[in-house]
Amino acid sequence: MAAQDLLSACQQLAQRGWVANHDGNISLRRPGGRFLVTPTAFRKADVRGVDLLVIELDGTVQQGRHRVFSEWQLHRAVFEARPDMGAVIHAHPPAATAMACAGQRLDPGFMAESLVSIGDEIAFVPFFAPGDGALSEAVNQAALRSNAALLGSHGVLTWGSDITMALARMELVEQLATVFTAAASLGGVKPLPPEVRRAMVAKHHKAGLAAPGAKR
Repeated sequence: MAAQDLLSACQQLAQRGWVANHDGNISLRRPGGRFLVTPTAFRKADVRGVDLLVIELDGTVQQGRHRVFSEWQLHRAVFEARPDMGAVIHAHPPAATAMACAGQRLDPGFMAESLVSIGDEIAFVPFFAPGDGALSEAVNQAALRSNAALLGSHGVLTWGSDITMALARMELVEQLATVFTAAASLGGVKPLPPEVRRAMVAKHHKAGLAAPGAKR
Protein backbone atom coordinates (compact mmCIF):
# COMPACT_ATOMS: atom_id res chain seq x y z
CA MET A 1 0.00 0.00 0.00
CA ALA A 2 2.81 2.45 0.89
CA ALA A 3 4.50 1.89 -2.47
CA GLN A 4 1.24 2.36 -4.33
CA ASP A 5 0.54 5.61 -2.47
CA LEU A 6 3.99 6.91 -3.38
CA LEU A 7 3.60 5.94 -7.04
CA SER A 8 0.18 7.59 -7.16
CA ALA A 9 1.69 10.79 -5.78
CA CYS A 10 4.41 10.67 -8.46
CA GLN A 11 1.73 10.47 -11.15
CA GLN A 12 -0.20 13.37 -9.63
CA LEU A 13 2.88 15.59 -9.55
CA ALA A 14 3.52 14.82 -13.21
CA GLN A 15 -0.09 15.20 -14.34
CA ARG A 16 -0.49 18.55 -12.61
CA GLY A 17 2.67 19.93 -14.16
CA TRP A 18 4.39 20.37 -10.81
CA VAL A 19 7.56 18.60 -11.98
CA ALA A 20 9.51 18.51 -15.24
CA ASN A 21 12.43 16.44 -16.45
CA HIS A 22 13.87 14.77 -13.30
CA ASP A 23 12.48 17.36 -10.86
CA GLY A 24 10.98 16.48 -7.52
CA ASN A 25 11.26 13.70 -5.00
CA ILE A 26 9.08 11.95 -2.42
CA SER A 27 9.85 10.04 0.76
CA LEU A 28 7.78 7.99 3.20
CA ARG A 29 8.73 7.02 6.73
CA ARG A 30 8.53 3.26 7.22
CA PRO A 31 8.68 1.03 10.32
CA GLY A 32 12.11 0.31 11.73
CA GLY A 33 13.55 3.74 11.03
CA ARG A 34 13.74 3.27 7.27
CA PHE A 35 12.32 5.28 4.39
CA LEU A 36 10.74 4.46 1.04
CA VAL A 37 11.91 7.00 -1.55
CA THR A 38 11.89 7.80 -5.24
CA PRO A 39 15.12 7.25 -7.20
CA THR A 40 17.24 10.01 -8.66
CA ALA A 41 17.29 10.86 -12.39
CA PHE A 42 13.74 9.65 -13.10
CA ARG A 43 10.79 11.52 -14.55
CA LYS A 44 8.11 11.11 -11.92
CA ALA A 45 5.67 9.79 -14.54
CA ASP A 46 8.11 6.96 -15.27
CA VAL A 47 8.72 5.74 -11.71
CA ARG A 48 7.52 2.17 -11.11
CA GLY A 49 7.43 0.01 -8.01
CA VAL A 50 10.64 -1.78 -8.94
CA ASP A 51 12.44 1.57 -9.07
CA LEU A 52 11.70 2.60 -5.48
CA LEU A 53 14.40 2.46 -2.81
CA VAL A 54 14.40 1.60 0.87
CA ILE A 55 17.04 3.61 2.68
CA GLU A 56 18.37 4.33 6.17
CA LEU A 57 18.25 7.79 7.71
CA ASP A 58 21.84 8.40 6.62
CA GLY A 59 20.92 7.63 2.99
CA THR A 60 22.39 4.12 2.86
CA VAL A 61 20.43 2.01 0.37
CA GLN A 62 19.04 -1.18 1.89
CA GLN A 63 16.88 -2.20 -1.04
CA GLY A 64 16.78 -1.06 -4.65
CA ARG A 65 19.02 -0.83 -7.69
CA HIS A 66 19.14 2.94 -8.20
CA ARG A 67 20.74 5.90 -6.43
CA VAL A 68 19.19 8.14 -3.79
CA PHE A 69 18.30 11.68 -4.90
CA SER A 70 20.78 14.35 -3.83
CA GLU A 71 18.15 16.33 -1.88
CA TRP A 72 17.60 13.51 0.64
CA GLN A 73 19.28 15.69 3.27
CA LEU A 74 16.35 18.12 3.06
CA HIS A 75 13.85 15.32 3.66
CA ARG A 76 16.01 14.03 6.48
CA ALA A 77 16.02 17.48 8.06
CA VAL A 78 12.21 17.44 8.17
CA PHE A 79 11.97 13.90 9.52
CA GLU A 80 14.48 14.68 12.27
CA ALA A 81 12.65 17.85 13.27
CA ARG A 82 9.19 16.27 13.09
CA PRO A 83 8.86 12.69 14.36
CA ASP A 84 5.11 13.10 13.75
CA MET A 85 5.59 13.46 10.00
CA GLY A 86 5.34 10.44 7.74
CA ALA A 87 5.92 11.92 4.28
CA VAL A 88 7.85 14.71 2.55
CA ILE A 89 7.35 15.99 -0.99
CA HIS A 90 9.57 18.32 -3.01
CA ALA A 91 8.21 19.72 -6.27
CA HIS A 92 8.24 22.78 -8.52
CA PRO A 93 4.59 23.89 -8.89
CA PRO A 94 4.82 26.94 -11.17
CA ALA A 95 3.13 29.73 -9.22
CA ALA A 96 4.72 28.90 -5.87
CA THR A 97 8.10 28.23 -7.46
CA ALA A 98 7.90 31.58 -9.24
CA MET A 99 7.43 33.26 -5.86
CA ALA A 100 10.34 31.29 -4.40
CA CYS A 101 12.59 32.28 -7.29
CA ALA A 102 11.55 35.92 -6.92
CA GLY A 103 12.38 35.85 -3.22
CA GLN A 104 8.71 36.53 -2.45
CA ARG A 105 7.25 35.21 0.78
CA LEU A 106 3.76 33.69 0.76
CA ASP A 107 1.68 34.67 3.79
CA PRO A 108 -1.44 32.47 3.99
CA GLY A 109 -3.31 35.07 6.05
CA PHE A 110 -5.64 36.23 3.27
CA MET A 111 -7.89 33.13 3.23
CA ALA A 112 -9.48 31.79 6.39
CA GLU A 113 -9.68 28.15 5.31
CA SER A 114 -6.00 28.10 4.48
CA LEU A 115 -5.01 29.20 7.97
CA VAL A 116 -6.98 26.31 9.44
CA SER A 117 -5.37 23.82 7.07
CA ILE A 118 -1.74 24.89 6.87
CA GLY A 119 -1.28 27.27 9.80
CA ASP A 120 -0.04 30.80 10.32
CA GLU A 121 3.17 30.50 8.30
CA ILE A 122 4.52 29.09 5.08
CA ALA A 123 8.24 29.26 5.77
CA PHE A 124 10.69 30.87 3.38
CA VAL A 125 14.14 29.26 3.21
CA PRO A 126 16.73 31.45 1.47
CA PHE A 127 18.90 30.07 -1.30
CA PHE A 128 21.99 28.07 -0.42
CA ALA A 129 24.26 26.29 -2.89
CA PRO A 130 23.39 22.61 -3.39
CA GLY A 131 25.08 20.50 -0.76
CA ASP A 132 25.52 23.39 1.68
CA GLY A 133 24.77 22.09 5.18
CA ALA A 134 23.20 25.44 6.05
CA LEU A 135 20.29 24.59 3.75
CA SER A 136 19.46 21.43 5.71
CA GLU A 137 19.67 23.35 8.97
CA ALA A 138 17.35 26.04 7.62
CA VAL A 139 14.83 23.40 6.51
CA ASN A 140 15.07 21.73 9.92
CA GLN A 141 14.21 25.02 11.62
CA ALA A 142 11.39 25.70 9.17
CA ALA A 143 9.86 22.29 9.91
CA LEU A 144 9.79 23.06 13.63
CA ARG A 145 7.45 26.00 13.13
CA SER A 146 5.53 25.32 9.90
CA ASN A 147 4.11 22.66 7.57
CA ALA A 148 5.52 23.87 4.25
CA ALA A 149 8.36 25.95 2.87
CA LEU A 150 9.24 27.91 -0.22
CA LEU A 151 12.88 27.20 -1.06
CA GLY A 152 14.55 30.30 -2.49
CA SER A 153 15.45 29.93 -6.20
CA HIS A 154 14.42 26.29 -5.97
CA GLY A 155 10.83 25.17 -5.34
CA VAL A 156 8.49 23.96 -2.62
CA LEU A 157 8.80 21.44 0.20
CA THR A 158 5.76 20.13 2.11
CA TRP A 159 5.32 17.46 4.74
CA GLY A 160 2.47 15.66 6.44
CA SER A 161 1.51 12.79 8.68
CA ASP A 162 1.03 10.75 5.50
CA ILE A 163 1.48 11.26 1.79
CA THR A 164 -2.12 12.40 1.32
CA MET A 165 -1.58 15.28 3.74
CA ALA A 166 1.81 16.20 2.26
CA LEU A 167 0.28 16.28 -1.23
CA ALA A 168 -2.74 18.29 -0.04
CA ARG A 169 -0.37 20.86 1.46
CA MET A 170 1.54 21.10 -1.82
CA GLU A 171 -1.78 21.64 -3.56
CA LEU A 172 -2.77 24.35 -1.10
CA VAL A 173 0.56 26.21 -1.35
CA GLU A 174 0.23 26.28 -5.14
CA GLN A 175 -3.39 27.45 -4.95
CA LEU A 176 -2.48 30.26 -2.55
CA ALA A 177 0.41 31.33 -4.77
CA THR A 178 -1.86 31.31 -7.82
CA VAL A 179 -4.49 33.47 -6.09
CA PHE A 180 -1.81 35.79 -4.68
CA THR A 181 -0.32 36.31 -8.14
CA ALA A 182 -3.68 36.78 -9.86
CA ALA A 183 -4.77 39.31 -7.24
CA ALA A 184 -1.69 41.45 -7.87
CA SER A 185 -3.31 42.99 -10.95
CA LEU A 186 -6.39 43.81 -8.87
CA GLY A 187 -4.55 45.66 -6.14
CA GLY A 188 -3.20 42.65 -4.26
CA VAL A 189 -4.66 40.33 -1.66
CA LYS A 190 -6.16 41.87 1.47
CA PRO A 191 -5.14 40.35 4.81
CA LEU A 192 -7.86 39.03 7.07
CA PRO A 193 -8.71 41.05 10.17
CA PRO A 194 -6.32 40.15 13.02
CA GLU A 195 -9.09 38.71 15.18
CA VAL A 196 -10.22 36.41 12.36
CA ARG A 197 -6.66 35.29 11.73
CA ARG A 198 -6.18 34.45 15.41
CA ALA A 199 -9.42 32.47 15.48
CA MET A 200 -8.49 30.44 12.39
CA VAL A 201 -5.00 29.72 13.70
CA ALA A 202 -6.55 28.57 16.99
CA LYS A 203 -8.65 26.10 15.01
CA HIS A 204 -5.48 24.86 13.32
CA HIS A 205 -3.93 24.15 16.71
CA LYS A 206 -7.13 22.60 18.08
CA ALA A 207 -7.22 20.20 15.12
CA GLY A 208 -3.74 18.94 16.05
CA LEU A 209 -2.22 20.14 12.79
CA ALA A 210 0.25 22.68 14.13
CA ALA A 211 4.02 22.35 14.16
CA PRO A 212 5.53 22.27 17.66
CA GLY A 213 6.97 25.79 17.33
CA ALA A 214 4.07 27.33 15.42
CA LYS A 215 2.66 30.70 16.42
CA ARG A 216 -0.59 30.74 18.35
